[in-house]
Amino acid sequence: MGKRMLGNHLVAIDVGTTKICVLVARVDSHGKIDVIGMGQHPSKGLKKGVVVNVGETVESIKKAVSQAESIAGVPIERAAVGISGGHIRSFNSKGVVAVRNREVSQRDIDRVIESAKAIPIPEGREILHILPQYFRVDGQEYVQDSLGMHGVRLEAQVHIITGAVSSAQNIISSCQAAGVQVTDIVLEQIASADAVLTQTERDLGVGILDVGGGTSDFAIYKEGRIRHSKVLPIAGNHFTSDLAIGLGIPVHEAEKLKRSHGYACEELYLELDQDRIEVDLGYEGKKKLVDTYALFEILEPRAQEIIGMIADEINEFRLRTFMPSGVVLTGGGSLLGGMCLLVEEVFGTKARIGVPQTNTDVLKSPIYSTAYGLLVYAMKSRDCSLLTGASDALVTRIFKSMKSWIYDFL
Repeated sequence: MGKRMLGNHLVAIDVGTTKICVLVARVDSHGKIDVIGMGQHPSKGLKKGVVVNVGETVESIKKAVSQAESIAGVPIERAAVGISGGHIRSFNSKGVVAVRNREVSQRDIDRVIESAKAIPIPEGREILHILPQYFRVDGQEYVQDSLGMHGVRLEAQVHIITGAVSSAQNIISSCQAAGVQVTDIVLEQIASADAVLTQTERDLGVGILDVGGGTSDFAIYKEGRIRHSKVLPIAGNHFTSDLAIGLGIPVHEAEKLKRSHGYACEELYLELDQDRIEVDLGYEGKKKLVDTYALFEILEPRAQEIIGMIADEINEFRLRTFMPSGVVLTGGGSLLGGMCLLVEEVFGTKARIGVPQTNTDVLKSPIYSTAYGLLVYAMKSRDCSLLTGASDALVTRIFKSMKSWIYDFL
């Protein structure tokens, strides 16, 4: 079978630290995403969201892609791919231009965004996303779409997300070596937000914390636009490692223990049905009894560290008032017992677990938020008419034109 994707299909690849997840979807005439294929394989070759072994990463991607192709019954040639890692940096920037004919045109909007992104970027880094937050005409009230407004001075504030060229190169090279062309490279918390946030939350203001295997990705949305983002190189694998070291047990047993009995809130201790758990040490038939309260003593400090670092970020940039809808937790790390309770306690706001808004039951888990969100993002990028406004369409065009910087280095 020739490697040619059908026009009404989309593919997403979540290249995560713990797993590679490939989704194939069909999009109907109403813009509904119907997932028709899925492939998963343990991720080897990544650490904290960054490729450290290309060969192992390629093999993991190949196996996940092959599984998805088999189930979907269509070949996979191109895909949207997520990116994260401690190398991600983001900031807000402003631009100002004169309106040429006293009525804001699309060209004026293009120029003001070009002005906002005309800032020095450190060597070895490039822009991944430019996301408009608001516009102002002649210093008036903030607006999301300034097209057609009358005035002489146009201002814009944009959210700029940058990443290390080498990290993006390695992800794209790995996908290409696995036979897949990367069409979009998307910050993972943007993808996760597309999957789990409601429009009301995005409009009123909400924080999203995606606790994955290698990184914890945070973002704040307000009035439908991203206002702040941050990537922490601490996440679910650290919980597992802490248990393995603290209890003196194999890593795979620590992972199973974390999933079945792990909790980071003392209140949940009373809900456990046993005081001790027998763990296989993996040699000579040796077993070990683990005190279930020890799980809390090991996991709670790490959970507090992650949530505390996000709280510090919120306080430093005075973002608390931007989150009246609270915080949505997603990613595999959000399934650790008590994470929502800790967030509510530290942030002083409500919290919930976010799962993909899809009719596909198997995907209704926070571990698939990024992968499903990549499908949503790819659909929006392919059909700008599905977006909410002209400035959003502009974001898509800018991003597509900027992908060339990645391929220029390959």
